[in-house]
Amino acid sequence: MTQYLRRLGKPSAGQSKAAGFTLTEGLVVAVIVGLLLAIAAPSFFGFLQQRKINIARDMVYQALRVTQTDAMQQRHDRRFSIRERNGQIEWANHADTTLATQVPAWQPLVEGVVLANIDNTLAASGGIHYVKFDMYGNIKGQLGTVTVAMSGPNITHRCVVASTMLGAMRKGKGYTRANDNGRFCY
Repeated sequence: MTQYLRRLGKPSAGQSKAAGFTLTEGLVVAVIVGLLLAIAAPSFFGFLQQRKINIARDMVYQALRVTQTDAMQQRHDRRFSIRERNGQIEWANHADTTLATQVPAWQPLVEGVVLANIDNTLAASGGIHYVKFDMYGNIKGQLGTVTVAMSGPNITHRCVVASTMLGAMRKGKGYTRANDNGRFCY
């Protein structure tokens, strides 16, 4: 009969009814999981910051392209303006004849991203950086770079470069060494 009870999985008189993990085993597992999370958390937060800054750069690039396209479709000069207000970057696409301060609709970029204190070389007036496009999509005036960075201690730069008078633009990222032009984002 004892062999029959063992086969059914029921404890016999000499066996214990308790099953599972001991407190020590549970604590060891909790410590191991905690250590793995402590190792992985900085990498995960770094990944999130990289993603956020890349999204902001892509939004600036697309906003410049939309402004350029609008200038060609509407057959008159357009201006892309970008500013930082209350710790938030905003951009606007408006007629060149309209002052940036009179534009009612500014579009926000990703929260936590700011204009970098280096490599913002677009023309600026009153804290507002801008690029002008003529009716052919060409850049009128100064070429330059819009550089965005993460706010906080971990600095990562991403940029959009308006590189030719014909309206060519490209995306870039920050480096620790300056290029031949003295810029860190290229």
